[in-house]
Amino acid sequence: MSGEKQSRRSFITAVGAGVVGLAVGLAAGSQVLSAGEKVVEKTVTLERTVTQQGGAATVTRTVTAGGTARPTPTTPIKVGAQYLFKGGGAVLGLPGAYGLRQAIKEINDAGGVLGRRVELLERDEGATDATVTEFRKLVLEDKIDYYFGLISSGNTPAVGPEAEQNRVLTIFTDGCTDLLFEQAVPNPKYVFRITNIQSSDAFTAAAGGVKVLFDTGVVPKDAKVAGIHPDYAYGRLIHDFGTTMLKKMVPEVQILDPQFVQLFGVTDFSAQITAILAQKPDVLLTSLWGGDYINFYKQSIGYGLFKQAKFITTLGFGGSPQTVGKDHPPGHIMGVHANYWFTHPDWTTWPLNKTFSEKFYQLWNEWPSFEGEGAYVSGLMWKSAIEKAAGLVGGYPDHTEVIPILEHMGYYGPAGYVWFRKQNHQGYKNAVTGVGGEDPTYPFATMTQVISIPIEKVSASAEYPTSKAWLESLPIGYRA
Repeated sequence: MSGEKQSRRSFITAVGAGVVGLAVGLAAGSQVLSAGEKVVEKTVTLERTVTQQGGAATVTRTVTAGGTARPTPTTPIKVGAQYLFKGGGAVLGLPGAYGLRQAIKEINDAGGVLGRRVELLERDEGATDATVTEFRKLVLEDKIDYYFGLISSGNTPAVGPEAEQNRVLTIFTDGCTDLLFEQAVPNPKYVFRITNIQSSDAFTAAAGGVKVLFDTGVVPKDAKVAGIHPDYAYGRLIHDFGTTMLKKMVPEVQILDPQFVQLFGVTDFSAQITAILAQKPDVLLTSLWGGDYINFYKQSIGYGLFKQAKFITTLGFGGSPQTVGKDHPPGHIMGVHANYWFTHPDWTTWPLNKTFSEKFYQLWNEWPSFEGEGAYVSGLMWKSAIEKAAGLVGGYPDHTEVIPILEHMGYYGPAGYVWFRKQNHQGYKNAVTGVGGEDPTYPFATMTQVISIPIEKVSASAEYPTSKAWLESLPIGYRA
């Protein structure tokens, strides 16, 4: 096939497939060049693995690919972002914004992306309709090139289709609902998400609770499990998946009727706490987050709920670390959305986490949460993908040339290794939860026991159509 040429787009799509298993295609017709573009020849050595009887052989082939070398624009790259900057959600939203700002600062300080400075345009995230309206303004009025952000699981399924329709390469840094890629955007092209998926959050909380509470005898196998959750997609799914996983792991467990409350619509939880106490539970599963969890735990102390039941939270430590004080009782499962706690991986063995955490603290006067780490890594992965694509096409890449790089990309960040799955553009990294307690090093409650779980133990593999299908396939007595 020596001498055969490809279009630039088919070439980057092939190379983005990770080199292994590539086939060099023929380009049909001629290219129309715009002003300032020229055809260049790029000779590249490709490798493909061919499976033959008796084993696999690696075939090396040199081809010349014709492409259009675009000059690098001199204007800044416009990056749009939306986060919860106000109200009870700001406990998660602000750290996310801080992480993205930190990444962009580091990128600009190092010379930008292929020499282009990055301009960050931030807008509020709020109720779904308002969030979509602001997204459209970023796209249509501000003419953004790329988009990051979102916290709420209620918003990503609405913004995702908009991003696809407008062909805006998007990396959601949270908004973790399974519904995004199972229903709203089942065949994503432009939309990616870096946070661990919501079902993994529920499964991790259950697995951590079983390991620490059930398997050690802290609570009986037939423990009564109450629940309180925010009344929207996130809370409903956590109750469904979390209790189903608990029943898979400990079939004797008794699931009590849960309560659902309006997100950030309740400040006085006395009625809810009184109702939970009346159920006499041994365990409380909760996905309250942000300001809701802070209010709930502080009021629960006065009512003695922590003495009645052990808490399994999905987001107890999900916000800025300093927001949960040392008054929080120790010995409960304190979730971080199955993603990251700033002291793990250990700073001695994983200095990348130490460097990031200390820089984050210097910039924002607080330690990073999982939102900050995820947004930070998203920014650095994005930069790396653009640069890799540019090296392959011999010019400045467009979105369609960056996408296949992200689809096969892995990255070592402060939390460890994270990668995107090509089939659904979902990010995966080993899951984390832990036990809350006191450390004299910090003036707030922290994790005294970190539980790290291989992500494949708490997430559906690619062959399953939904996370629910994977969960239902698990055997009774399953352990992660």
